[in-house]
Amino acid sequence: MRRLVLMPLFLVIVLAIVIPNAYAMSMKTFVFVDRFPDEAESLGFATGTVLQVGAYIKPGDSPITEVTARNLDTGLVLTPTSTKIGTISPGLYLAYSPFDPSKHMGAWKIRAKDEKGNELVSVLHKLNKEGEMPYVGNIKASGTQLAPTITWTAPRGEDIPAGCKIGYRVRLLKAADSQFYRAKEVIYDTKHKIPEGVLTSKDIPDTFVRIECQCLDKDLLDMPGCFPIALRSETFLPLKEALGLGPIK
Repeated sequence: MRRLVLMPLFLVIVLAIVIPNAYAMSMKTFVFVDRFPDEAESLGFATGTVLQVGAYIKPGDSPITEVTARNLDTGLVLTPTSTKIGTISPGLYLAYSPFDPSKHMGAWKIRAKDEKGNELVSVLHKLNKEGEMPYVGNIKASGTQLAPTITWTAPRGEDIPAGCKIGYRVRLLKAADSQFYRAKEVIYDTKHKIPEGVLTSKDIPDTFVRIECQCLDKDLLDMPGCFPIALRSETFLPLKEALGLGPIK
């Protein structure tokens, strides 16, 4: 076996093992507790507080046949399935469940297997951050309507769980399975400009702005290659409402 440390998109991968010849297969794993408002249901999202666990998997020369996620502390096994949410997240395998701390807290191991029997295993950091992330407020879009600057109000400091560094991501979508833009980097300010060419005038009436408010676990910030989201909240607003009424420029 060969040991290999993978750089995650969302969270820390403490250890990854390739068994035995899956050198062409790669995956970036995540596990965190997310919070959705009731109005997200109309867009096809779960509502309330949910666990999200899974991976972005790039197969080698053989299709992926099985992905499992096991909680090493509680023994719970979930099965992330291939999930298409639009154009922004190819190779996504996702399992989610209403959050139950008695089952979901602790360390997780994700195993991917392809048709040839190659396996890739990643052990994630321990999910142990308590509390819930507040929603952002006062979402607005200003400037050129087809390349607007999105702004929002940060949550109050006293509402943020202890040990969190706050980061944000901006997405544009029409539904849960029709997400077409996500900011490439984590945002530490409360504004983000949508690049030219992402939106057309036809998108304005049915596009929503989505702001992720992320808790980055301060205990993990110094770990090499770490992007340690432990908690997150999601806020949605129709783009036309954020822009206000007026002609499309």
